[in-house]
Amino acid sequence: MIPDRPQDDGHPTRLHLVDGAPAWRPARGDALVRYTPCARRTTALLLLSGAFDSDTVPCLREALDAVRNPQIELVLLDVTGVRFGDSALVHALTDTRSRPQRHVVMGPLPRQVAFLLDVTETRATLDIALDDTPAP
Repeated sequence: MIPDRPQDDGHPTRLHLVDGAPAWRPARGDALVRYTPCARRTTALLLLSGAFDSDTVPCLREALDAVRNPQIELVLLDVTGVRFGDSALVHALTDTRSRPQRHVVMGPLPRQVAFLLDVTETRATLDIALDDTPAP
């Protein structure tokens, strides 16, 4: 977790502290990935918010890399705050299947994200846990 470390694609990501916890955001755009501690030490919760495209998704990849360690068995990805996502977000979410931990996308899925996963036929490939609240 190094601030302003350039990604492989050349997009810088900045590490911030939000409410005392690490948060990743791109140099441009409003995407934000916040780490939230969980009661279980083997679980990491990442809260995603804003718009995720090819310019901003590197902050998600950086956050996923930061929680990739032997102590973490489960990564929860709360996407309820995502207002836009394109194929870069789908790619980042589907790439979690090749990581050693179990990754669960938490909802409710925002309508745009649900549509994106349906049109790309990737919804069934992801482990998604939804609640009963309708998405905005």
